Amino acid sequence: MRFFVTQLENLLLLAIGFALGWYVVTALPRQISVASFPNWLVAAALATILVAAGGRLIFDGTFQALGIGVVLSSLGAATLLIYDVIR
Repeated sequence: MRFFVTQLENLLLLAIGFALGWYVVTALPRQISVASFPNWLVAAALATILVAAGGRLIFDGTFQALGIGVVLSSLGAATLLIYDVIR
Protein backbone atom coordinates (compact mmCIF):
# COMPACT_ATOMS: atom_id res chain seq x y z
CA MET A 1 0.00 0.00 0.00
CA ARG A 2 2.86 2.39 0.78
CA PHE A 3 4.33 1.85 -2.70
CA PHE A 4 0.95 2.67 -4.27
CA VAL A 5 0.66 5.93 -2.31
CA THR A 6 4.20 6.89 -3.29
CA GLN A 7 3.42 6.30 -6.97
CA LEU A 8 0.24 8.37 -6.73
CA GLU A 9 2.21 11.20 -5.13
CA ASN A 10 4.76 11.00 -7.93
CA LEU A 11 2.03 11.12 -10.59
CA LEU A 12 0.44 14.12 -8.91
CA LEU A 13 3.80 15.91 -8.72
CA LEU A 14 4.43 15.09 -12.38
CA ALA A 15 1.07 16.59 -13.37
CA ILE A 16 1.73 19.69 -11.27
CA GLY A 17 5.14 20.02 -12.89
CA PHE A 18 3.63 19.81 -16.37
CA ALA A 19 1.00 22.40 -15.58
CA LEU A 20 3.44 24.75 -13.86
CA GLY A 21 6.03 24.58 -16.62
CA TRP A 22 3.50 25.04 -19.40
CA TYR A 23 1.84 27.99 -17.66
CA VAL A 24 5.11 29.79 -16.93
CA VAL A 25 6.39 29.47 -20.48
CA THR A 26 3.17 30.14 -22.40
CA ALA A 27 0.93 32.42 -20.34
CA LEU A 28 3.21 34.33 -18.01
CA PRO A 29 5.33 36.18 -20.64
CA ARG A 30 2.19 37.89 -21.96
CA GLN A 31 1.42 39.29 -18.51
CA ILE A 32 4.87 40.66 -17.73
CA SER A 33 7.19 42.81 -19.78
CA VAL A 34 10.91 43.28 -19.44
CA ALA A 35 12.14 46.50 -21.05
CA SER A 36 11.39 46.26 -24.76
CA PHE A 37 12.09 42.55 -25.14
CA PRO A 38 9.61 40.57 -27.25
CA ASN A 39 7.41 38.01 -25.52
CA TRP A 40 9.21 35.04 -27.07
CA LEU A 41 12.54 36.16 -25.62
CA VAL A 42 11.08 36.44 -22.12
CA ALA A 43 9.49 33.01 -22.57
CA ALA A 44 12.81 31.51 -23.66
CA ALA A 45 14.52 33.01 -20.62
CA LEU A 46 11.83 31.64 -18.31
CA ALA A 47 12.12 28.21 -19.96
CA THR A 48 15.88 28.25 -19.36
CA ILE A 49 15.32 29.08 -15.70
CA LEU A 50 12.73 26.31 -15.37
CA VAL A 51 14.98 23.73 -17.01
CA ALA A 52 17.75 24.62 -14.57
CA ALA A 53 15.41 24.50 -11.58
CA GLY A 54 13.82 21.26 -12.76
CA GLY A 55 17.24 19.71 -13.29
CA ARG A 56 18.16 20.69 -9.78
CA LEU A 57 15.04 18.97 -8.46
CA ILE A 58 15.75 15.84 -10.50
CA PHE A 59 19.35 15.41 -9.46
CA ASP A 60 18.82 16.58 -5.89
CA GLY A 61 16.46 13.66 -5.37
CA THR A 62 13.78 15.52 -3.44
CA PHE A 63 10.96 16.04 -5.93
CA GLN A 64 12.12 14.09 -8.97
CA ALA A 65 8.70 13.72 -10.57
CA LEU A 66 8.01 17.45 -10.23
CA GLY A 67 11.38 18.21 -11.79
CA ILE A 68 10.73 15.85 -14.70
CA GLY A 69 7.35 17.44 -15.36
CA VAL A 70 8.77 20.97 -15.25
CA VAL A 71 11.68 20.13 -17.53
CA LEU A 72 9.61 18.27 -20.12
CA SER A 73 6.79 20.77 -20.33
CA SER A 74 9.02 23.85 -20.40
CA LEU A 75 11.23 22.32 -23.08
CA GLY A 76 8.18 21.36 -25.11
CA ALA A 77 6.55 24.76 -24.79
CA ALA A 78 9.79 26.59 -25.57
CA THR A 79 10.41 24.40 -28.60
CA LEU A 80 6.94 25.11 -29.97
CA LEU A 81 7.34 28.81 -29.23
CA ILE A 82 10.74 29.10 -30.93
CA TYR A 83 9.45 27.08 -33.88
CA ASP A 84 6.55 29.51 -34.23
CA VAL A 85 8.91 32.51 -34.10
CA ILE A 86 11.26 31.04 -36.72
CA ARG A 87 8.45 29.97 -39.00
